[in-house]
Amino acid sequence: MLVALVGLFIWNLLEHGIVKHPGQAVFQERCAQCHGDQGEGIKTLVPPLDDREFARHHFDSIPCWLKNGLNHPIIIHGKVYDQPMYPSKLDDIQTANVINYLNNEYFKLDKEVNSAWVRKQWEGCE
Repeated sequence: MLVALVGLFIWNLLEHGIVKHPGQAVFQERCAQCHGDQGEGIKTLVPPLDDREFARHHFDSIPCWLKNGLNHPIIIHGKVYDQPMYPSKLDDIQTANVINYLNNEYFKLDKEVNSAWVRKQWEGCE
């Protein structure tokens, strides 16, 4: 059974190329239309995702923002962004995967989250 799974994995890699991070597909489907394919944002409307200090200071709030949206101004790289962010309607696993993808690609923080952590953060959402 294990040999078959490994074989299937290798065949999939050869057939389709590099396996994407599980959060990348969700990001591309749900987040990239506003934040951009490379997390670059949209001028003064939607912030870029590469402000490590902002992410570090607000890391525990990200699950709430993904679940409930964001309706107040934030400052990224010294610029004010006040465009509402709408709820993403992701489940806890998708949310954890997106946060881990964002962290790997943009935030570069030494953190990894799971669905249990996301659910705990959701309990404190306002």
